[in-house]
Amino acid sequence: MNILLFVAIVLDPRYKIRYVKFIFAKSYGSVAGDLRSNKVIDTLSRLYNCYKDSSAENSDEILGGQASTMSEGDTGEIWKSQWEKYLQEQDNEGRKTDLERYLIDDLELAKDFNILSWWKDASKRYPIVSRIARDVLAIHVSTVASESAFSTSGRILDSYRSSLSPKTVEALICTQQWLRSTPKECNIEDILEEI
Repeated sequence: MNILLFVAIVLDPRYKIRYVKFIFAKSYGSVAGDLRSNKVIDTLSRLYNCYKDSSAENSDEILGGQASTMSEGDTGEIWKSQWEKYLQEQDNEGRKTDLERYLIDDLELAKDFNILSWWKDASKRYPIVSRIARDVLAIHVSTVASESAFSTSGRILDSYRSSLSPKTVEALICTQQWLRSTPKECNIEDILEEI
């Protein structure tokens, strides 16, 4: 089971974790379904913590870089902004994270729904979760292009040609590629001069 696919479902505001719990309960029963749902929630929580830590490191690097380039008079402003950030973090410890708020909020019931524009608008309400959604929802789910690239043998080997040796099949595939490629014009005199 690819957990990232279920994380993508949770990041869809039309479904969230409720849909994943419903599907797992129907597919695996209530006990096994709860275990699988908890695994998805745990994965999303760990992902959230990683993003939260990386955003905290980035803001610390920015503040550290500002302190080295600022003059003595501006250091008071830096200390003040760091103090405000510290107070905000202390206040937020008792509050719910934006992941918890996102999961608790109501589902979206719009018919014409664009998930990417919804996350763009919701990035102020759920800043860290929107970064996760931006990265997870950008992953292409389809494998059609790669499958068609590697399925050339299926077009060569059919029920009538199944007894061909691997060397003959390779020769057929190479010949097919050579015939389909655009011909290069080569000047024999230039080649002879290079030699």
